[in-house]
This record gives sequence, structure tokens and C-alpha cells, in this order.
Amino acid sequence: MEKKVMDSYNFKKEEEIKEFWKKYRIALKVREQSAKRQKKYYFMDGPPYATGHIHLGTALNKILKDVAMRYKRMKGFHVFDRPGYDTHGVPIENKVEEKLGFKSKKDIEAYGVGKFIDHCRKYATEFIDVMNNEFNDLGVWMDWQNPYLTLSDEYIESIWWTFKKADEKGLLYLGSYPIHACPHCETAVAFNEIEYTKQTDNSVFIKFKVKGSSNKYLVVWTTTPWTLPGNTGVMVHPKFEYAEVELSNGEIWIIAKELVQGLMDSIEAGFTIKRVFPGKELEGMQYENPLAKNLKLPKLENAYRVIMSERYVNLDAGSGLVHTAPGHGKEDFDAGSKAGLPALSPVKLDGLMTEEAGKYAGKRARVVDKEIIEDLREDGALIYQHPYTHDYPLCWRCKTPLLMISVPQWFFKISSIREKLLQENEKVYWVPHWAKDRMRNWLEQLGDWPISRQRYWGAPLPIWVCSSCSNRKVVGSIDELKQISGAKKVSMHKPEIDDIKWGCKKCGKGEMRRVPEVLDVWFDSGVSSWAALGGANSKLFKEFWPADLNLEGTDQFRGWWNSELITSIICFDEKPFKNILVHGIVTDINKRKMSNSEGNDVKPSEVIAKYNRDFLRYYLIKNSDGNEIAFNWNDFAEISKFFNVFINTYNFMSLYLSKYAGKKPDLKELQTEDLWILSRLNSLSVECEKNYEKLTFYKIPMLIEEFVMDDLSRTYIKLIRGRVGGNTEQAVATTLNEVMLSLLKLLSPVMPHASEYIYQDMRDTKMQESIHLLDFPELQQKLIDKELEKQMDVAKTIIQTSLSLREEQKLRLRWPLKEIVVKTKTGKELKKVLHIIASAANVKKAIEAAAAPSGKYAEKGLNDSISIYLNIETDEALEEEWELMELRRRIQGQRKKAELRPQQKVELRISCSDLSFIKKYSKQIEEDTNTKLVLKEGKMEKLLKREFFIEIKK
Repeated sequence: MEKKVMDSYNFKKEEEIKEFWKKYRIALKVREQSAKRQKKYYFMDGPPYATGHIHLGTALNKILKDVAMRYKRMKGFHVFDRPGYDTHGVPIENKVEEKLGFKSKKDIEAYGVGKFIDHCRKYATEFIDVMNNEFNDLGVWMDWQNPYLTLSDEYIESIWWTFKKADEKGLLYLGSYPIHACPHCETAVAFNEIEYTKQTDNSVFIKFKVKGSSNKYLVVWTTTPWTLPGNTGVMVHPKFEYAEVELSNGEIWIIAKELVQGLMDSIEAGFTIKRVFPGKELEGMQYENPLAKNLKLPKLENAYRVIMSERYVNLDAGSGLVHTAPGHGKEDFDAGSKAGLPALSPVKLDGLMTEEAGKYAGKRARVVDKEIIEDLREDGALIYQHPYTHDYPLCWRCKTPLLMISVPQWFFKISSIREKLLQENEKVYWVPHWAKDRMRNWLEQLGDWPISRQRYWGAPLPIWVCSSCSNRKVVGSIDELKQISGAKKVSMHKPEIDDIKWGCKKCGKGEMRRVPEVLDVWFDSGVSSWAALGGANSKLFKEFWPADLNLEGTDQFRGWWNSELITSIICFDEKPFKNILVHGIVTDINKRKMSNSEGNDVKPSEVIAKYNRDFLRYYLIKNSDGNEIAFNWNDFAEISKFFNVFINTYNFMSLYLSKYAGKKPDLKELQTEDLWILSRLNSLSVECEKNYEKLTFYKIPMLIEEFVMDDLSRTYIKLIRGRVGGNTEQAVATTLNEVMLSLLKLLSPVMPHASEYIYQDMRDTKMQESIHLLDFPELQQKLIDKELEKQMDVAKTIIQTSLSLREEQKLRLRWPLKEIVVKTKTGKELKKVLHIIASAANVKKAIEAAAAPSGKYAEKGLNDSISIYLNIETDEALEEEWELMELRRRIQGQRKKAELRPQQKVELRISCSDLSFIKKYSKQIEEDTNTKLVLKEGKMEKLLKREFFIEIKK
């Protein structure tokens, strides 16, 4: 039965492949085959939120993960491929609050915490099946029936177990320390949950009157007037020069000398510098708080004085004297606590000023700036007010500007394990290479981790505290809690968990009650590498941990990788991952973030509908080098071009050489070009395998493209066309079979549908049911001939140059010429490929020499050591050969027009102005065109020298 030409690859064909996979349960068979392997590979899936349909960024993420897993399955590994979903946290709460029309936590309390949490659970899980199906539709094969969820009791037990480890190591403490807080979410925000934006605020220069002086003032600058009620000190650099500046009204202002002129120019004031002195002289100087009469502060010891700091004072802006509120800033707290300043923080989590703020009590921080500035103006303490644009922190959940305040929080003491974090990071293989440095820079600036959140939907802190004494108990499991409390049933969420109480065994009076907070959601995901395995005491943990690969976007340095590394060091004193691949984000073509509201969003479903899944996969993989991907629809034309060449190459093999399908090449029968393409194939396999192993997946499409477009289609297929139907046809066929099957294997992790499509057309009954049940191509080192490859690279350049020479001489390629001479340094550098040069350049012979030939040659130099000389002399015999070539081409054109099959022999009616020419070459014409000649009269047309009449008769 005659082989049919395969149709071009498209969405419809892809749907057929998906139906084939579904019908024969191919994905399950592949995963079951993997599970039987002895070598273990732990792919750790970072949990996304399941709160909507996938977008190009999440598609990119899962596609890259699928490439890694498919490759490792092909390499004989048992791949752990359990997906996961993040289900807790403020983002979920914010969406539910928005849906219910709530404005604050008070609305939640009034509605009922239990009912609110039921809504959160539903919202967090309603899209899990949708996202599972959408990822699976992209060809991502994971254990979609069994994802881990951070809300499950099993998972939360791993959280509690980890939390208890931190307590046992002395890392857990309750402290009042400046933290960023979101007044909308009414909770602390960790360092890894902060975004920054450019924001313009009112900055002010203020006079603090020196205590005991009638006319001397410290000039202080701040961009956060709302923190002035919390001021207890002024920072000065001990080594900077400061000046006492006398104004026309007799006041003496103390300012850093370098900044005097700028301030005076701004307020247009005349001045005289009375004296200059080092900042060290100001240490201990006391001053009066200009807002004191408006505040209701307790009696403060050691407040309102000048302290020294070389670290936190600079001359970039301001006055060189820094407003210091230890309760409102980490730098302030650090310098202030060392100097013994009291720490005030008269602001609550909801952003409202406390009773200590006096007349400002009950007013909102930041909003109160205007009132504070006006009071300073009325009391003569305001020197100058001006807008100041700076980076300001936002809550990355709700985008509300954050406040730096001090409230009691549970912390992990990260400072004590920072060096170990840095050491373990150095052991991780990061891709791209700059990622390791970026992670190191992040770890070097880590402060202690505020892990408690004053929220509702999250893993509850496993801390019970006595109502009467200082007794504290951290619980590590459900069984432990049942044993201690006597509870028969434990629900691992608020509000039910808060009902579990027991009598304090230490004092015998109080009741052990759980602290009300929930955990930072990053702690949830931080324990995933053992929680996904069923916990650190599970069989799977012993077999698989630590993870072989993490693969996420650039936002996870401060997020998941940060929390994973911290929790792993706490529990195991080692890193939880061996390798990390970082990908960029997908933007629009102008490098703007994609969003529905901006109208620049492109959905994966749009690309799939217009092209297909594998073109989307190919595009994202090829462009994923760690930088952002500016999505460009025009790039898909190049993908189509490449794959059309691939299909056409396969069709050539399939149409003419299908009778040899499944047969292996016999090396003894192979010619030079066969040995070369097999050498290139194995070199390609080496390079592809290297890049799969190194996680530089983006290089693989480019490598395969170059091989298919240049080596296979443009070079090898052209070289062997004349061998089809000849004595060496089987060598060509078996070589092409080997090349095509290996290419499909190499490409299958990138384009699983398209590779399956070709494989199913190619395979016979003895071959595996699916391309994805095959192993990665086995390297045949003996077939790699680097010298031959090197010579062929030169040969291809020589052939291309000979074509340009023909164009210059107006000599068609199909016209054979007598000779090409290649001049090299030694005259012995291209022995293996001279016959290939002759064939491809269409010359009778190719000669390599150390000297230039004499005669009628067209010449061109390739480089300093190689020149080519094309013999352009002709004679009668050569010109007859050209005529014969043109005649044969005309006949084949008639066959094609008549829609004849290659094997179909027909009658050729022909007449020629030179009958001796026809008689001389009749047998050759018949063999070359599969026809039977019949001489016939008719209207003749000129080819080159002679006139011909040609007609095909079926």
C-alpha cells in the first residue's frame, strides 16, 4: 500500500493526539513506568494560588517544569511529580472581604469568623480542578489526582512540626520590634511581602530647641511627620563637620556644614557660620520635643537627646541630623536601643493613633501629617516644607502603603542562622548563574522574621500560653494536642482550634489558651519540600528529600526560596533543594506587565486556538533564558517555518523510504554523508543532553532548529536525493530513520504532542505505543567524527560560495561543470568531503591543491587559508548534458501537472529539431523520467540550443 503524505501539524491534529493519549491512558502508563525505576528524582512544585484561570506566566512555569520531568523520566528516573496549591493567607481574605463588601476586620468579627473562613476555604479551592485541567491541557503530566493543599490537616501538621523545631532550637521569641504593618489588612507584613513604589510625601525641616538654651536649635529633617510623636532622639554622625549658624533674628541653628547652603537657599535666609565642630561634640545634648504639649506620653527616661551613628547618618539629603523614633524604624531601633533611648509607637495595627498621641489620638497615620505640620507651623517649629519623592513600601497583597510600627509579634531569630543560610546557598546550582548572587544579597540583609499574623484564614500558631503565669507550650502534632488537652477531635483552623484549652500544670491556676494569631503564609509554603512527601518522618521523605529541582519566577528569591531555606536550616541544618532554575515574567511586546484592565493581556487559550499547544510551549521554552519575555505574535511565523521543514523532511523519508522503517543502519554500507549526519546527530544529542542536565532548556530548540534546517534539510537531504531508488537507497533510508526517531526523542520534552504525531505515523507494531515510553537517545560515541564534521562545515561554505560564483557567471546550478579546485594551506585538509563538494556543487570533480590552478576559472577567497576556483570552460558534450537536464526538468513538470505518481510509467510523446540528440539519450530519458518514448510531430519550443515538443499520455 502506498504511503500517504503527512498533513502539516495544526490544532486539529493536536486534538487527535490528546484523544489518543486519553483513550490509551498514555500519561498514566508513562508515570507508572517511571515509578518502577530505581533512580529517584524529586521535582518540588512550588504552590501557586488556585484563584483563577492560568495565564502566560503560570503556563510558562508549568511547561518548563514538564520539560524537566519528561527528560528525567526518559533518563530512567522515578520522578516524584506531585503538584501543590497555596490555599491560605491575606490574598484569599482580601478577595472574600471584597466579595462580601467588608471594609475592615471589625466587619469579619461581626459576620462571624467561622462563616468567613468557610468562604475563604471555598474561594481557595474552587479553581483547583480548573487549573489542574488547564495545566494538563498544555501537556503537563503531573499527579493531578493528588495535589498537596496547604490547608489540609496533614500539611498543617508538617507546619506545626517545623514550628516546634524552631522553638526547640531557641529561635522563637515574642518581641516588640519595628515591623511593617498593613493598616488595611491589620497585620504585620514580613520583609519578603513588601513591594516598593515611587511616592511623593511632605518632608519637613523642624527646629528642636536645645534644652537650657534660649535661642539654640537642632535642625532635623523627616519625610514621615506622623512618626514625630514617637521621637525620642536625634542621630548625628560623630565624624561629620557641623556648624552653628546664626540667622538675622539671632537664632542659632545646628546643621551639618555641607548642607547649610542648600537649606538657606531654599528658605532665602541670610546667615553667618559662627563655628564648625565635629558631630561627636553633640553627643548627649538634650532638646525639647516641639509636639510635647499635644501628646499624652508617660514619663520617659533618657529621651530627647542626641546620639551618635556612623552607619545611619549621611549627607545625601536633609540636615545631617536624623529624627529618631525607635518604635518606627529598624535603623532607629538599632541605634536607639544601643544608646538606651526609649521606644514609643503610638500607632495601632489599624493605622489609628493611640491615646499616647494626645490630640492626634484616633486619627489615621499619614493622614495626620497635615495637622502635625500645621501645629509645628503655629508653634514656630517648622522651618521649611517641600514635596519629596522616594521609594515607599506597599503591601503586595492589597497595595496599601505600609506603616513601620512596634507591636508585640512572634519572631524567628534569623540573625542566629544567617551564616548557615549563606553557606548552604553556595552549595546550590542556580540557573542563570547570576541568581546565586541575587539570593546571597537577599540573605545578607535578612532581619528576624515576624511570623505571626493578626488574621483568620491561615495555619494557626501552635502556641498555648497560660492565662495566669508565664508557661508556654508549642505543640507539634494533632496527636500531641489530643494527648495534652484531652480533645477527641481537632480542627486545624480558627475558630474551632481556639476552643481547645486545658489547665496549666505549672501554676495549677491558669488556663492554657492558644494565642489568636495565624502564621505568615510564606511559612506554609516554606515547609512544602517535606510536607508534600507526607512529612519528615515519612517513607517518601527518606527516599526523595531533598528536592532535586525547584523552578519558579524571579519573585521567589524573597518568597518561596527564602522561606524554604530558612525552615530547612531550622529543621535539618541543610538546604532543601539541589538545583534551582529561575525564569522571567511574560510581558507585552513593549515590556509592560500584562493585565486585563490595560487591554494587553494574552491568554494561553488564545495562542492555542490560533496555533496549537506545542507552538506555545516551543515559544516560551525558547525564550526562557531567565530574563523577561516580551510576547511577540510575529515570532510564531518562524516556529511554523521550522516545523513545516521538519514535516517536509519526514514526508520525504516516509514517501520514498518507508519500506525500510524500523531498520538500523549498517555502518559498512554507509557513505560519507550518512556517516556525517549520524555524527552530527550524536553531537546534537550530546549538546541537548548537556543542556537538559544544566537546565538551560532555552538552548535546546535552537540546537534542534539548526540541525533540522541546516544539516538535515538544507544539506543532507539535497546530498542524498539522487541515491533514492539506487543501490545505496537502504543506507539512506536506515540513516534517515535513525535520525528522525532520535530527533523526535530529543524534541519530545519540548513538543510532546507534535513529536507523538510524527512518531505515530512512523512507528510499526514492534515499536513502543508512544514516543513518551521511549528512553532518551543512547549516545553512540563511535559515530562521532569531529574531523569529518569540521571538514563538512568547510565544505558547506565552499558549496555556498560556488553557488554565488555560478550566479555571477549566470550558470545554473543544475548545469554540471567540469571542475572545482579548493586551494588550502597543505592541499590535504578536505580529503573526506571532496566528493560531497563535487556532488553538491554539481561539478565533475573536486580537487584540493596547495596552489592555484591555471586556466579559465572564476575565483573567490573564503579566508586567509582557503580559496576556491570554479572551472567555467564548456564544450559540446557539457552543453548537451545541460540540454538533457533541462529536458528532463520539463518532462517532470509535465508529470506533476498530470498528477502522476512517481512509480506510474506513462507514454512520452516527443519531437526534437535534432533527432540524433533524442536517439543518443533516449534510454537515459526513459529511465530518468519513468516514461516510454514515442516520436511525434508538434509545435516545438526552444530549450537551450534545440527545439522540442513534449506531451504526456496516460
